[in-house]
Amino acid sequence: MSKAESTKLMQSWTLPETGTLQTRIDEMIRPAILAGCFITSPTAIVGGLQYHLGGEEDTRQLAELAGISREDSVIDVCSYLGGPALQLAESYGCRVVGIDISEDFIAAARRIAELAGFSDRVTFQAANARDLDFDDGRFTVVWCQGSLEHDEAWLREFDRVLAPEGRLALTLAIRGSSPNAHSPMWTLDDVAAKVRDMGYSIQHLEDITDRDIEIGWSALDQKLHDGESLFAAALGADWVRDAHAKFAEEIRTMRQGRWGNGRIVARKAGAR
Repeated sequence: MSKAESTKLMQSWTLPETGTLQTRIDEMIRPAILAGCFITSPTAIVGGLQYHLGGEEDTRQLAELAGISREDSVIDVCSYLGGPALQLAESYGCRVVGIDISEDFIAAARRIAELAGFSDRVTFQAANARDLDFDDGRFTVVWCQGSLEHDEAWLREFDRVLAPEGRLALTLAIRGSSPNAHSPMWTLDDVAAKVRDMGYSIQHLEDITDRDIEIGWSALDQKLHDGESLFAAALGADWVRDAHAKFAEEIRTMRQGRWGNGRIVARKAGAR
């Protein structure tokens, strides 16, 4: 689909009237996702609005651990189509700035926020996480789900834009315990050490690999199973078969300890 066609499709969106906000948005954007307007991996296509393992439940859990409140100003790094940003604003009343390197994702997220009636609390802009165009100490929470690059430049920028006593709230892929683990990744202990070295206190540190097998990959596979006729009609039976195989392979490699997921909430030191 061309950019012009994608733009025209987004402009035609109408938010359904019944259901939760997230399910209404998912229903609205599904044709665009199935048409390949955004990320074309099976994880993104089946996952929909929230492109990270665990979806809304992962967002809810991380928000509770981070103590998100109405007073917070949050930057959501790698915000994709804005699902978590909208969930945070709706559930906790905070203000959120979503950033992503993709102009297409940002355009779609802005349109979704407009239709959902949250443009006054949730905004989006294209940005690179290694070089954020925000003032020092701009945010009280730096938020990132499942997209953290294992690059200390990201952590330095997170620290720079975070206010004193602000919080990091991150879920991320981590290196597993197997000898065949993906070696370029940090371990969860590596992340904790880097954050402590920046002067942060760890509020929560957890390996969530088993959880993400259950509410992540297994839930995606069930969602695919429940909607097989829809996905097959749009993408073909071979695509459905391959997607099931993809999810099963991710479960297998996680259980083998080749990689996993972790979660960390940490508080920055106060002003001196």
